[in-house]
Amino acid sequence: MKRYLKYCFAVLGTVILFLPNISAQEANRDQEFLTKAVSSNQFEIALGTQALNQSENEEIKQYGQMLVNDHTKVLEELEEAAMSKKLVVPDGMEEDQASILKSLSVLTGTDFDRAFKDVAVKMHENAIALFENASNNLNDEEFRSWAAEKVPSLRSHLEKAKELQVTSSESHISSHSMEGDSIETL
Repeated sequence: MKRYLKYCFAVLGTVILFLPNISAQEANRDQEFLTKAVSSNQFEIALGTQALNQSENEEIKQYGQMLVNDHTKVLEELEEAAMSKKLVVPDGMEEDQASILKSLSVLTGTDFDRAFKDVAVKMHENAIALFENASNNLNDEEFRSWAAEKVPSLRSHLEKAKELQVTSSESHISSHSMEGDSIETL
């Protein structure tokens, strides 16, 4: 019986030893998602604003306004969740996203519209992958559920981006400029 008790205490001690590491990994996974989701939403808001300021195409402008409205709301929800879960909200978007915006800023007319459409499609494909991954892999149930709730809206944005009518002109930014953006498993 003494051996059994020693064994039980040894197992219990080992489990307790690893518990802090498990919860740290869980928090890190949630933080990683938050960082990527905030950056993605900041990028989408900036992209929408750029469409409002640069495009002459009314359909592109309406889509840009939708991006600004919808992703501002999502960003506010992310910031609230971060505060309640004691996670850190990043200050800005990722460098590659800022670089894409800078590249778009020099384009005009249909060149801008075509590039905007390409970026909007790829951006939403990436966001869908990020949020689907989060809805399956985050440890925080509330966060998982919230991410899953956002996927239909992202899919709707993707479909609308694909349907944008742009008169034919080759863009200076191809969709492969965002292909390097990989969605890492959380």
